[in-house]
Order: sequence, then C-alpha cells, then structure tokens
Amino acid sequence: MLDEEADVVKMIFDWYLQGDSVGVIIKKLQQQNVKTSTGKDKWSKRAIDEMLSNEKYTGNVILLKKTLNSERFLSKKNHPAIISEETFKAVQIEKGRRSNIVVGEDSVKRKSTKYSSKKRL
Repeated sequence: MLDEEADVVKMIFDWYLQGDSVGVIIKKLQQQNVKTSTGKDKWSKRAIDEMLSNEKYTGNVILLKKTLNSERFLSKKNHPAIISEETFKAVQIEKGRRSNIVVGEDSVKRKSTKYSSKKRL
C-alpha cells in the first residue's frame, strides 16, 4: 500500500472516531479530491464501512474467516500496521454504539421505530 493510501485510511478512521458519519466522510474525501484505491472519484458507503470493519489495517489478518465450521485463525503482525489495534477496537465499539440493530439471543431487532413507515400517527 502506498503512503498516500495509508494516509487516507488513517484519515477515515480518525474522522469516524471524531464523530463523522460515513456520508460526511465521503463528502470530505470528495472535497479533497481523494480517489478510491481503484482510481474512482466516487466513494461508496459500503467501501467505507468495509474499511472501518477490516482488521487488516492493524497488521493482522484473519484466515479462513468464512467457513462452515466458523474456525478462524488470526495471523498477528502479518504486515506493517496502518492503524493501531486500539484505534480499530474503538471504531468497532463506536460502530456498535451508532448501529440501529440489536442482536439478542434469539432475534435481531431495530432499536427504534422512529423513522419506520409502519408507525402511524
């Protein structure tokens, strides 16, 4: 990864921890004319969300992440880290705090129906 790309990753993680939403982060990247790693002008919400969820930026890699028996292997210090493990963990906590989804023992629910079209006045 180029130094410029690493700087973009750091900025995205920092902005998120400073309270910026994924939409605001996309606007900031566009205002600064930052292209995606594939050279595109337009960043997608999914790309930012996946970046914020990807442990590879800490220098660690999870192998066999998606297997039928859920066996996973963590390879630590596999490559140079761009962000600290502490920053990554803080972002995961913040993502959970901002999420509107609650996973219980037996179901997945939304925290609020404030904007639901099903709620009647």
